[in-house]
Amino acid sequence: MADYFPLKDRTRFEYKFTSTEFEGTARVFIDILEVKKKAAKLVASARMIFELRDSHTTEYTITRDAKWLTTADGVIVGGRREFPLPPKEGAKWDESPDASEVVSLSDKVSIKAGKFANCMKIVTMLAGGDAGKSVRYYAPGVGYILEEYSGEDKTCELELVAVSKVPEEKKKGKK
Repeated sequence: MADYFPLKDRTRFEYKFTSTEFEGTARVFIDILEVKKKAAKLVASARMIFELRDSHTTEYTITRDAKWLTTADGVIVGGRREFPLPPKEGAKWDESPDASEVVSLSDKVSIKAGKFANCMKIVTMLAGGDAGKSVRYYAPGVGYILEEYSGEDKTCELELVAVSKVPEEKKKGKK
């Protein structure tokens, strides 16, 4: 089975982020710092760094259990159930007031970070479609690569630019 959201220690995802909420293009880094097995689930410590004119850092968790991959925070919307496990075309779930569906496991996506095949495409109808929709893509073996969000309050796009290792923390020198 394809892993659409691999949780690997010290992995950095770099995104470019545009939104009607601000001018310019922000850089967003999602760092998977450490992954631990707890009971029947994996829990990843994650850090999100948002850079526009200044920088904001948020720490949160990503959890994978037998039924769901869930994020406790995110760039466009806060925490959410990303998708059910194992992913199946036609799988539907509600997170009131929004309704999501896995509409494809075979999409092709071409972005700055590369060309990806067999991507999972999830469509979320915001407030049942009354408030807009979000379309997001996950590439097998890579993870969350693209989201196009079109809501009544904002329009934004998050696109993967690169995947790398989390840089080592700089050690404070002693005098």
